[in-house]
Amino acid sequence: MNPRPLYLCGGLQSSGSTLISWCFLQRPDMDGVLDARFDTLPQMPADLARPLAWCKFTIACFRFSEVMEYLRDEGWDVRPLLVVRDVRSVFNSLITKSYGRNGVTADDPPVRLRLHRFLEDWTEFRRRGWPLLRFEDLAAEPVSTVRRACEQLGLPYENSMASWPKTREQITDARYGNESFLKTRRATLRETVVQSLMRVKTSCIPPEDLAWMELKFAEMNRVMGYPEHVPAEAPACPARAVPLFENTRRCERLRRKNRLSRSARKLADAVRRLLPLGADAVKAWGTRPARGIQAEQAR
Repeated sequence: MNPRPLYLCGGLQSSGSTLISWCFLQRPDMDGVLDARFDTLPQMPADLARPLAWCKFTIACFRFSEVMEYLRDEGWDVRPLLVVRDVRSVFNSLITKSYGRNGVTADDPPVRLRLHRFLEDWTEFRRRGWPLLRFEDLAAEPVSTVRRACEQLGLPYENSMASWPKTREQITDARYGNESFLKTRRATLRETVVQSLMRVKTSCIPPEDLAWMELKFAEMNRVMGYPEHVPAEAPACPARAVPLFENTRRCERLRRKNRLSRSARKLADAVRRLLPLGADAVKAWGTRPARGIQAEQAR
């Protein structure tokens, strides 16, 4: 039995890939995952309602190549598509987002490391001649850009990809999705896309990070038609966005656990102070109003 085809779309966070995913999942012949979690490998639903399978994920904790090999091992015939956006625009947006934590753990990796992984995938796509969708083209000419992506994937274009008749509930797995897209989504593709998205902003990029990106991505910028240099717009800020453990969700969980542990120790100390008074006193203390308990703990 031949493997079932799976159209796999990847891109950096804040690259516009959720918008592309929404367009393809509007097709009457396609169903799947709107936006997989970035810190776990995508899990494809077993009960897809349409003949063609689709999955979109963001390159952060895993490279495209790694996710593709995982899904191949799961029995899928993967058809790749990479969404590309000027990484300066991506950094400028991502560094301000809750999911763009500039951390040092596997589930919240440094922003620069996420960009490294994307560059490796872009290089592989270019070497193999796999389809690349330039987000700035989508902002300028939305329908023709989606139509061209269909041609590259060997799919007929469907008008529903621009008119968006499906609701979120009609997509098998639409639990997740880019916050910005979900807030700014309108009724159709043309109503949602604005040409201002083409402008590269640097207002949140520290100067060393901007210089690093323009050096590291010089070839990609040249090939994709992005400017070699964009002026710095950031006000006074640190020279570089330094990755920190304190930025990670793991650190937040550890702090929460420590707070709970301290509360438990305080409660245990209060009980030990009451034990010499006898069981009746402990029982009576336990039935006091909340204010009485708090006052006892504060003593």
